[in-house]
Amino acid sequence: MSLLTSTAADFLDEIEEWAPADQDDAMWVRCEQDLALFCAAFFPDRFSLPFNQMHRAFLSRDKTRWQERQRPSKVADAAPRGGAKSTIESFASLIHDAVYGFEHYVCILSTTFDLSEDLVEDLHRAFLDEEANEDLHRVFGPFMVTGTKTDFVVRVPGCDMRGTRFKAFSFGSTIRGTKHVGVRPSKVVMDDSEHPDRVRSPDQRNKTADFLQKDILKAGDRFTVYRMIGTVLHGDAVLARVLASPGWTSTKWRAVQKWPTAMGMWQTCKALWEELDDPDRLETARAYYEANQVTMDEGASVLWPEGESLWDLMVLLWSDGQAAFNSEKQNEPSDPDRQAFDVETFRRCTFDGVHIVNANGRKVSLNTCRVGFWLDPRASSEIKRNDYSALAMVARDTAGYRYVLRCDLVRDSPAAARARVWALWEVFSHLRGAKWAYEDNGFAALNDEGWERERERRRMAGTAYNLTVKGYASTTNKHDRILRLQPDIANGHLQFAEDLSPLVLAQFRDLGSGTHDDGPDAIERADWLVSEHGRMPAVKHGGW
Repeated sequence: MSLLTSTAADFLDEIEEWAPADQDDAMWVRCEQDLALFCAAFFPDRFSLPFNQMHRAFLSRDKTRWQERQRPSKVADAAPRGGAKSTIESFASLIHDAVYGFEHYVCILSTTFDLSEDLVEDLHRAFLDEEANEDLHRVFGPFMVTGTKTDFVVRVPGCDMRGTRFKAFSFGSTIRGTKHVGVRPSKVVMDDSEHPDRVRSPDQRNKTADFLQKDILKAGDRFTVYRMIGTVLHGDAVLARVLASPGWTSTKWRAVQKWPTAMGMWQTCKALWEELDDPDRLETARAYYEANQVTMDEGASVLWPEGESLWDLMVLLWSDGQAAFNSEKQNEPSDPDRQAFDVETFRRCTFDGVHIVNANGRKVSLNTCRVGFWLDPRASSEIKRNDYSALAMVARDTAGYRYVLRCDLVRDSPAAARARVWALWEVFSHLRGAKWAYEDNGFAALNDEGWERERERRRMAGTAYNLTVKGYASTTNKHDRILRLQPDIANGHLQFAEDLSPLVLAQFRDLGSGTHDDGPDAIERADWLVSEHGRMPAVKHGGW
């Protein structure tokens, strides 16, 4: 039996009785061409689960030393988020490159420079921390590390004493022209290098693609390996373009490879999971699944059952929604121009000013709810655009259901909008702990000072005046904020009053393609006020 060609299990069995020094020598020889064993043997804390088909594809790709390569190569993988792609490609494989001298200079790029630095700092720690990586240092060290945490050179006994350089870059910071000891990069790793906020704009996507072509792909030489790994964030994202390019060797991986055939039973299970009135809803749904698991698993195939089981993935689908799941787990992002919300499926409630009757028929007293009011006033520039000011009211009951009880859309001035808030407060001022807020969009003088003047005027007139309204500046993308409501609306966790204005529902229906989104925006912000930032807790699932 050859120790180089036998299975890893047979190899380890064979050397088990050898002297420790001979074992180390055998591991050094075997792991040069066995990256999977290298990962499992030297980083067992990071690779505690079995490898899946995608991991094995990564691990089995041939490696040759940079001096021996005659032409550049370009390899791309679209992998499910959380699938341990970075653990292999941006950590273990790069350490392997250094200890065997496969690479001379590795450039690492991510979405932002901070993320790139994190990846390089992780490598730096592995080469410096002998106590945490005792086996690695014993078999391959001692390592000589010079430079900074984010731009360093590691020299390994028996390898080229120029060492292997690792340096962090970000997508957009020029890489062309960089060298190590006069030699261009031998490997460029692009790990989740597209920013979610920038991928929406055609101009930004073209700019990123242009940077890839004119800077990154021009930075190397005949021996350079270009490695792109990430998740497809948009149908026209750079990674999506690369996957379709004949110049790249590429693969798209999906967390769910085949869906189960008994989807009706999964819908029944989902209904149990959705039931917030059941304090043990997760256990109830899980018990239903376990009682019917053989039938419910039939026909299904998942990429990594040990890390993300079918159950884990289905719960993630329910909690995050179809659009997010398709993008992050299936690498099939939704078309942003398609209808985002199907208002015909919105679950409805009724509200008489005192009680809510939800879609399940349960009666809820408003006094027992957490209530949030949000005003999105128009600035002077928006008046010219004929936009609306929106005043939304959302309540959350003790079970966790939320209810959009009203959303008034009026084309009025900031002062008139504040007057509507005062009028609404006079109706609901008895609600203890209610939150009143508004969008502080940079026109604070029209709002903060306005509230103060009006409070003082009401105080002087002997009218109730102790309304506290807090201004918030929303810094995240508005479209994304509204879309985060999708799964909770689909699950019936966010319901809409029957008498809600049809204009508000039309704005949900036309989101992305319509002119106005003032109502959905104000509703999302009011929901944020009462929902501990808007999301029901998802079930944590496994993974490295």
